[in-house]
Amino acid sequence: MEIKRILVTGAHEFVNRRQGLFEVLSSYFDCVECLPSGELHRLKALDILTRGYYKILQRFSPITVSRFWKNKNTFITRSRNTERKIRQLEYVPDLVFHIFGMFNPFWDKFDIPYVMYLDYTMALAHKKWLPWAPFHDNQEYTAWVECEMTAYQRARHIFTLGNIVKTSLIEDYGIKPEKITVVGSSSRSQKLYEGEKTFGTKQILFNGSDFERKGGDVVLAAFKQVKKVLPEAKLVIIGKKLDLHEDGVFNPGYILSSSEKQNLFLESDLVVAPAYCEPYGLFLVEAFNYGVPCIIANNDGMPDIVDNGVNGVVIAQPNSDILAEKIIHLLSDIPVLKTMSKNARSKVKTQLNWNVIGEKVSQVLSTIT
Repeated sequence: MEIKRILVTGAHEFVNRRQGLFEVLSSYFDCVECLPSGELHRLKALDILTRGYYKILQRFSPITVSRFWKNKNTFITRSRNTERKIRQLEYVPDLVFHIFGMFNPFWDKFDIPYVMYLDYTMALAHKKWLPWAPFHDNQEYTAWVECEMTAYQRARHIFTLGNIVKTSLIEDYGIKPEKITVVGSSSRSQKLYEGEKTFGTKQILFNGSDFERKGGDVVLAAFKQVKKVLPEAKLVIIGKKLDLHEDGVFNPGYILSSSEKQNLFLESDLVVAPAYCEPYGLFLVEAFNYGVPCIIANNDGMPDIVDNGVNGVVIAQPNSDILAEKIIHLLSDIPVLKTMSKNARSKVKTQLNWNVIGEKVSQVLSTIT
């Protein structure tokens, strides 16, 4: 089968974050068009109202909202609405490239080949972070997994961000290894930073957008120990505003400006990510692009990014004592930080960028029959 025209489907926010990949794929195929999908209602206005209502409800009852989105009926409805949008096109795509597994591009008729790009599975969420698997009982969970299995088994190929997802697909869903390719991911912006990176500020940067899951308690406890040894150390927590009143802790909240975010990376000596659960960690890729070494917990997809002792440090589990020890050691050894920084930037240039990933994806797509 010769692939000339690719249609990209998936939730708008996930499709938008990977425009760099689709731009690269456009150099290998005649046409790569994006069709954001997964609506719950055929009427756009009604879908917008529903999503707006649940965004408000999310602030007060996140579990209720999560249960609303994660059930068999919602999976099937979003899949069918996506299929309907595809059928309404004036052309038939040669291949559909679907982002993530919250729904599928087809449900009733599988006559157009499709591939998937996954960051996580529900089986992993059920094992590692239950708030992401908020089912009332095992019957509801099993019903969702059966929907996933239909999607994964009918896909021609599955690309994953990390190795842990490949393992889950094999062990939890019975997908053959040869049908899966681990390709990783780049950050939203694919522009490589070529400027200078200096060290010595003793500033630590932490993405606290999902404070509990990302190990915010571990970071704060570790930082208290760090301050005792390095009084000049600073901790900057971004992602959202928190009710924090700790010495040396700064919390600017969500950073919208890309230049402001770049400055934060360049002013920081370290990024810490002792997350309890983290499907991949695009924040780490961004840090590497600016030459910032990272300390991570050995969880999920993060070890696919950070190589222990090479461009950062991997600790066995989210532990404040060990994290503090590693932070103090690295902040006190600028030559090691500089070496790790160089290696981090090299990994982005050679592996974690859309050009490399896009080429790998295109090679696999060219073999699909």
